[in-house]
Amino acid sequence: MEAWTSDPIPSAYLRDRTPLERQGAIVLQNKQCRNCHSIGGMGGLRGPALDAVAAHMTEDQMIRQVLQGGGNMPAYGNALSPAETTALVRFLTTLRGNDLPPAIDSSRRLVLSSETPATPPAPH
Repeated sequence: MEAWTSDPIPSAYLRDRTPLERQGAIVLQNKQCRNCHSIGGMGGLRGPALDAVAAHMTEDQMIRQVLQGGGNMPAYGNALSPAETTALVRFLTTLRGNDLPPAIDSSRRLVLSSETPATPPAPH
């Protein structure tokens, strides 16, 4: 893989995307995320490839990672506006590799199921 260049995001990653998701691809490009991350086989090796990031991380996890950093990744909370963060994460949520299912927060499922009212017992 090659380090980031001024090459645009591959068009396959822009096809069938909403305007907000395309804006996120622009943020990814302009903030030089590909210095550390690859997409479409092009980019850096310091961070993980982003081609299937949404199959491994939930949207909430991506937001936290972008804003607070962690591991080798620095925090970008002060470098991105809320609109840029929203657009970037929205684009990243479309990256699921070979149509892998999106990552699921299993604890959220537990919380939601505990919030549903219990079914009253059947009359005898």
